[in-house]
Amino acid sequence: MIRKLRKKFNRKLQDKDFSEIFKKSASGFFISIVGRNLGFAQQLVITNFYGAAAFGVFRVCFSILSLVGIAGRFGVDMAISRFVAQYRKQERYDLVNEIFQIGIKLVLPIAAFLTVAVFFAAPYLSDNVYNKPYTPYIQIFAIGIFFFILSGVIEEGIRGLKKIKEYTWINNVSTQAMAIVLLLTGLFFFNNEYIVSISYVLALIFTFILGVYYWFKFIPYKKIEQPQLSRKELLAVSLPMLSAKYLTTLYHLIGLLVLAAYVTDENVGIFAGGVRLSAFATMPLIAVNNITGPRIAEAFGENDEKGIKKTIRLATRLIFWTCMPIMTAFFLFPGLLLSIYGSEFNTTEAILTFHIINLGQVVNFMTGPVTQVLNMTGRQKVTQNYAAITTVLTVALSFAFIPTMGMVGAAIASSIARTFLNLGCAIYINRIMHINTIYNPFTDIKDFIDRRKNKKNKRSGDNNPENTISENE
Repeated sequence: MIRKLRKKFNRKLQDKDFSEIFKKSASGFFISIVGRNLGFAQQLVITNFYGAAAFGVFRVCFSILSLVGIAGRFGVDMAISRFVAQYRKQERYDLVNEIFQIGIKLVLPIAAFLTVAVFFAAPYLSDNVYNKPYTPYIQIFAIGIFFFILSGVIEEGIRGLKKIKEYTWINNVSTQAMAIVLLLTGLFFFNNEYIVSISYVLALIFTFILGVYYWFKFIPYKKIEQPQLSRKELLAVSLPMLSAKYLTTLYHLIGLLVLAAYVTDENVGIFAGGVRLSAFATMPLIAVNNITGPRIAEAFGENDEKGIKKTIRLATRLIFWTCMPIMTAFFLFPGLLLSIYGSEFNTTEAILTFHIINLGQVVNFMTGPVTQVLNMTGRQKVTQNYAAITTVLTVALSFAFIPTMGMVGAAIASSIARTFLNLGCAIYINRIMHINTIYNPFTDIKDFIDRRKNKKNKRSGDNNPENTISENE
């Protein structure tokens, strides 16, 4: 049996498209595992040595940084990934260099402005929104906004070059690794309540430096003498992508931000811990998306509809069969897994919250890479529209459920919103592009069983003496 499966898998690897998606996704997946484990280790250090409340404050400040930082990227990061992938496929590295420089020049002043704005807005947020002493923590994170914005553009450029190992390293590993080193150093050498925030901002700066090194290693700087591209062309793609990505991020984080205004920092930390642990199940999805996105962009640039459909079909299968085992473990052993964070996380309410979050994640990876498909085929406005509706839905559900249900209400709001977005995009893709991204594993299982039966019947027929006599006659 194992030998037959191995032969079948080896035949699959002879398919150029499957081989690239699998191998590059696999390399990205293993690096993602390292990154997720480091991120998990970072969370464990914070929750076990600094407490659930410290983790709650950290996640609130990180959410502010993410929302402001993604807005500051202006959608340029995702647009860069798409343009770089297309120009690289055409071997127009002069245009790769040019579009990257346009993008950096566009976001640089925005990054500086937002950093200063959030720094001085911190007292207002602390005193009037949360009524908690968040001011110094938010101000520390404000410094990181500048580097977060620029790093995002650089990372997506590297992704467009299909340098998946390097992209996954700086996107998933470097920040967490450096943060852990600084957190552990803080335990032994510093007794500072702000070390959790400081360590993360310094880690962001480290990742920015590493990203700059990688980019210029692959694409040496060359001054543009005669521009062929315009900022307007970049903005035409980036602004719809900004809206879609910002709204998508907002609906992911709005529950936590609203939750922080109604419950203790400890409960915020418990909810955030469940969300972060649940994200482990999506590691394969992220790894597959990292290579699927540029491949779809390449096929779209060449009007290769067949190539787009094949890439999506391979990706959806790979996502399901790699994500589902992790999710199964989450449903079977929730208390055991949550208790790793500390005794505060192993409660009935925490486990129920974790289960609800996981249900939303199941829909996420069963619908396939829907936003990747839309964004990389010029339909970013569709993603934007669905994300806008999803965000409004999330805000409404959060204020409806959180005041009375706390972190369970936050989990319900986020899971319903995630389901709406993914199913909505999947239905649109099926209706307009005639591509089914929703994976049905039972169809493949049935086909596999039928093929086995047919082969068995064929062998039985070949070995039947009556068939042999009939053939001789």
